[in-house]
Amino acid sequence: MRRLAAVAVTMVLALTACTGSGGSDGEDEQKKGPSLPLPDRAPSARGPATGPALDPKVLLAASDDLEELAGTLDTAQVERRSGAFITGRTVVGYSVDNISGYDLGSGDLLWTAELDLGGGTVCFVSRPDRAVKTFTVAYGDGGYCPELATIRVSDGTVLKVSDKLTTGAEFEGESLGGTVNHLFTVGGKDHLVDQRGGVWKMVKGEPEPVARLQGDSYYDLHPTPEGDVLIGARGSDRGRCRVDGYALPSFKPLWTQESKTLFPEVREDCVVSAAPGNPAWLVQEASDRYYMAQVDPMTGTLVGQDNRPKMGDKVAEGQFELASAANQFDQALGLPGGDTVFAQVRGLTRYSLKDQKIVWDLDLSQLELESDDEFALTTVLPQGVTADGHLVATVSNETAVEIVAIEVDTGKLVARWAVPPEYRNGFQVEPGMTLFGDGLVLTRNFEEWEFTFGPERRRQAPDGDRYDIGVFTFPEPDNSPASAVPTAGPVDTEVEALGGVQTPADAAASRDPEAFTTGKQVIASSNQQLTGFDAASGKSLWTLDLGDGGASRVCAGSEPDRAVKTFTVAVATGGPKAPCNTLVRVQSSNGTVLDRVTLPIGKIVDLFVHEAVVYVVTDDLAVSRLVDGVLVPHGRLQRQPYAGLERAKGDPALAIGMTSLKGGRDWSIDAYRLPSFEPVWSTRASKVLGAVDRKNGIDLWHGNALWVSGSVGDASVQGKTVKDTMSLLDPATGQVVVSTGPVKRDYLADDLAQMSLTGAITGAYDSVGFDNGDMMLPQRSGIMRYSLAEQKVRWSLDTKSIMDSMERDRKGSFTNQEIDLLDGGKTVLVTFSNYVSVEAMTVDASTGKITGRWNVPKASRNGLQASPKTVPFPGGFALVHSEYSWDYGFAQSDRAVPPEQRYDVGLFALPKAKGKAKGKGKD
Repeated sequence: MRRLAAVAVTMVLALTACTGSGGSDGEDEQKKGPSLPLPDRAPSARGPATGPALDPKVLLAASDDLEELAGTLDTAQVERRSGAFITGRTVVGYSVDNISGYDLGSGDLLWTAELDLGGGTVCFVSRPDRAVKTFTVAYGDGGYCPELATIRVSDGTVLKVSDKLTTGAEFEGESLGGTVNHLFTVGGKDHLVDQRGGVWKMVKGEPEPVARLQGDSYYDLHPTPEGDVLIGARGSDRGRCRVDGYALPSFKPLWTQESKTLFPEVREDCVVSAAPGNPAWLVQEASDRYYMAQVDPMTGTLVGQDNRPKMGDKVAEGQFELASAANQFDQALGLPGGDTVFAQVRGLTRYSLKDQKIVWDLDLSQLELESDDEFALTTVLPQGVTADGHLVATVSNETAVEIVAIEVDTGKLVARWAVPPEYRNGFQVEPGMTLFGDGLVLTRNFEEWEFTFGPERRRQAPDGDRYDIGVFTFPEPDNSPASAVPTAGPVDTEVEALGGVQTPADAAASRDPEAFTTGKQVIASSNQQLTGFDAASGKSLWTLDLGDGGASRVCAGSEPDRAVKTFTVAVATGGPKAPCNTLVRVQSSNGTVLDRVTLPIGKIVDLFVHEAVVYVVTDDLAVSRLVDGVLVPHGRLQRQPYAGLERAKGDPALAIGMTSLKGGRDWSIDAYRLPSFEPVWSTRASKVLGAVDRKNGIDLWHGNALWVSGSVGDASVQGKTVKDTMSLLDPATGQVVVSTGPVKRDYLADDLAQMSLTGAITGAYDSVGFDNGDMMLPQRSGIMRYSLAEQKVRWSLDTKSIMDSMERDRKGSFTNQEIDLLDGGKTVLVTFSNYVSVEAMTVDASTGKITGRWNVPKASRNGLQASPKTVPFPGGFALVHSEYSWDYGFAQSDRAVPPEQRYDVGLFALPKAKGKAKGKGKD
């Protein structure tokens, strides 16, 4: 084996395990075990690891011979031929043809054992449970490994070579010997199990037979976590499978159990597997189910059973995923007392089969690791437990790897450490791990590496230095307070909840809540009730019932374009099908009704505000003003706008509407000059976009009605081509200034350096724009400020890490990004929601730098977590319940509504951000 890199670290290690030197066996130190330097503040189980990374000590390069053998030998044979252990201050690393020692402090090569393998390979090496002076190597050729060598740790001298297993020996009238099938340490002494079930103890470099197991061949043979019982699962013998228990260190038989007793429901050929981490747990696989059993290690008595289908419905939260545990059975980690920690689909679970009870369940599905694969599979594997009660696990996703520490009693995550990118190649696919005093040893998993990066696989092995073995130490924690706004991962700062309109427990299904600001006040409507709030404090100032003695609802509101003292709403009285025909003008400061006017005929279709004046559009195309309680004619529209009038950014006196023609086969786009509503120009969508699909319609962008977009093709049909187009119109003539498309819809487009039309057009309805014509666009993994006139990305901001790390449930991972503007367009406000949680973020509109991030408190978010509308006001924002999204996220799914008080409208104050953001947008 070549040592490609050794990283020198000047710190002196204070090892608490395997620290013996010279004559000490280090047993007292081993009992103390490794302890971890934990941060004062527990890390989040969401987002990337943010603390110091592991410190590299010794890195052993991938062996050329081992690389070749990985493709020709059985993967299990390759796996056991490479590894490392630490004893004292020496790292012993071994591969198929090399055994070397390295200084733990400096990484320097100390020695390479001069062992003549005779053309064969290393098969097994001791795994000491304490510091030792010597260790044992079993070697041979072609998988037959009867040769033994004893090597001194201090200098690598080969003290003894033995071929006693080749010649064999008699023991209690039976012939023992042959190849080594198992090598393990019991009480600090190496023991071998040969192909005949003979047990040999290494004494002064020679194996001495000490016992004969009841079976010749064991699929699995492992000591229990307490180290006092050896449990083995035999191979099938004429349809019978048996499991045996032996006392340690005597190897005296304790019990034997038949598979038909352990798994009485299984009628198929028996193959029983024992978990290496706790062999008292057993699994048998049938054609359609997994069966799991647990025995008392001292008596073999069955103490627990369970079984689950291999395929089926998703396991409900709080239930044990037995099929998932069975798939990772060889990686289960047994604990003294009988519980076992299993890798699960979403993290780790400590489970008692005896009680059929989950002790704890830790969801690690939102840990964020760097990935070269868009759909990376992250695997969490329990690896060991420190003497101070911390479970240590590896997290890998074929690109990156990190280490997590968990309180083994409670399941609380207490630490995370990334493996530095430059030293992780070789360990990023389900690595092996061994703990020692101040750190750990990572070893390459050759079987999974070959499965992932082999010649017939879809992924290409990463370039650069690759390692078989890496020795790392735990860094000292960084307990300094965070000085910057996090630009990735979760955030733990909460926005201040000011109050809002609560949803009554007996509320009707639809309350149609809305909100807008008049400057100093925030006005919320819900059904027939208006509430005025002080924008600074959130204090409720007044409440107004618009029912006028009957059932009513607010059917249209006027969003002021500046600070005003009065506002106007339209009301429908007389039930859900009543026409929208009454105007109510209200004093903003106290809720006093100033005017109430009911139309004698017709209905109100839109309220449009220009320079604080409210214009009423009715279904006869008339435009009127409310003056001294009287509706006064003012102008007339050419056609009835489909969704009301929209504003043109950069020309605030231009209002634009669109009207369906020929049953949606085309659309008229009409512009009016304000305040007279004089027609300026008219054009057709077919001319602007090139083609119109009656099934899809078109969009005038809310943030700037000079932006027009449309799609052609049936998106509901899988594989059907859909093309999108977006055009910018000249405010003076309505002519197309610039157009993008038609572009084939690409749902996977995810390059924030260029605008994806597929992502952009989803934000047309609630878009926001700047006075210079730029718009804020949603994208698949972020947001961007874009100029359609210049077809240029001003800046983009990747928000994927933020969205992925939000608190969520198991129902789905959809996250909505709502974009608004604050401070006259100087600040971008983004709210994220995913049916469970809500977050807010502020961004500098000119640079794309994040300036603040906050969670919406759990007690104040219920009802607002499903794609709420955001209404900014000076110093904060309001969230408005979305009936449509709530119905989709809750009523149409089995997602349970949280027990907290629901809100129709919630008000929140934006605090000033602490520090500056570490990241910035991509220019």
